[in-house]
Amino acid sequence: MRGWIHYLSGAAMATFFPVLLSDLRLGILIPIITGVFGYLPDFLDFKFKKWLFPRHVEIDPAPIDPKTKVAPKTVRIKELGEYEDYQLIAIRGIVESIDEEAEDRIVFTVNDGTGRVKVEAIREDYQRLKNIYGEIKPGIKMFIPGYKIGDPSTGLRFVAADAPHPQLIASKIADAIDRAYEENKLIVTKVYNIRLPGDVYRRFLIHYDSPNRSIKVYMGPIVTTGGIPIRGTDTPEYRKVGEAMTKHPFVKLYPRPTVIDAFNGPEIGYRRTKLPNGREVVEEVFIPWHRGWSHSFTGGAIAALILAGLLLLVGYPHWVELSIAAMLGWWMHVIEDQLGFMGSVLFPPLQKKRVPGLMVGPNHYTAMNFATAWLMLSLIIWNINRFTPMISMMISGVSAPKPVPLDDWLFLFLLIWPSLIIYAIGVWDGIKFRRLYKKYWKYYALMELSEDMEEIGGL
Repeated sequence: MRGWIHYLSGAAMATFFPVLLSDLRLGILIPIITGVFGYLPDFLDFKFKKWLFPRHVEIDPAPIDPKTKVAPKTVRIKELGEYEDYQLIAIRGIVESIDEEAEDRIVFTVNDGTGRVKVEAIREDYQRLKNIYGEIKPGIKMFIPGYKIGDPSTGLRFVAADAPHPQLIASKIADAIDRAYEENKLIVTKVYNIRLPGDVYRRFLIHYDSPNRSIKVYMGPIVTTGGIPIRGTDTPEYRKVGEAMTKHPFVKLYPRPTVIDAFNGPEIGYRRTKLPNGREVVEEVFIPWHRGWSHSFTGGAIAALILAGLLLLVGYPHWVELSIAAMLGWWMHVIEDQLGFMGSVLFPPLQKKRVPGLMVGPNHYTAMNFATAWLMLSLIIWNINRFTPMISMMISGVSAPKPVPLDDWLFLFLLIWPSLIIYAIGVWDGIKFRRLYKKYWKYYALMELSEDMEEIGGL
């Protein structure tokens, strides 16, 4: 759910307590803290906890240029050996010679004053250079994005390209999985996104092929900040897919690939765990510093106790009601997040792993946000309406009529029916998705029954 929806949900919890509504009507704003409690779990994770988690592996497919603040980074030829194979970088220099040339391939030498390197361009990449520079011949100055392969000691070449090769990402993720298994500890991997000039991004997908112990990375099109693909920006087939094999078995809890584009790339944890059948595998832990204590019912109760102590210190008379409302606001955040995929550690320290989410509306994320926002606004209106006579009696000694003179439960239904319909659609969508999910895991289970399959992978 969006952060402002969590805040709204927390604020709605205050309206269930007439004394807090009375304070708000008198201009006493302390009850607004319930909205803060509704947002606080994410604030604690993203502003504090994430910085306490070490990063064991960093995958930067396209380093940012310090001057332009976007990729590719322009480097000197003598520095090429300092960068990893397949990282998107750029060189700038003068063509010294044409070494090989065919209809769909060219190899030429470029010198930038610090060194020289052979540059290779094939098919679409060769055509792209010709569209920009016309005939490639000695003496012309060129700016060439691409990636290097090899090192100065064994022979280094530079391949013209407009995207990093996905092999870099696939290999480093496979290495992280094997390291997690062999070292038996959580290995946190940071995967950076690819930011390009013009506030656009290169999308790529990470697919975990557990049965075959294979990590596949697909380099996709350039997308806008809103994730809309730009026509004609797909990578050529010959450098679209990177694949790396792992030595050890692994699982991914959610069958969808990990998509990285406009937002800053995620941290992905890998840890060794034991399946119900006793077999040890590596499981993916998406954003490992997120959805722990902060997103638990235990954490909400502890935070409410701390708040109660502070309210007593400042002498707030309705500290009990406000502490309970704040705890409910925190718990609403936990419940709302549990509707999705990732889930949370609901009752630490009794639980140590996340309880998988309910997967409500997996294909209707925006609709689920709207339904929740509508529901919270409806609850606020409903509570204000039904408590108006009581609040007016507290403030003025005179009981005012309800603004909407309907039966309370009828009025509530009239307010929340749109949310109920959307949630029902989301539940049905989740049921269909879970059916596919079960087939996915049934497929893995069948593979494990076959001894022959053990030779190529399995869970």
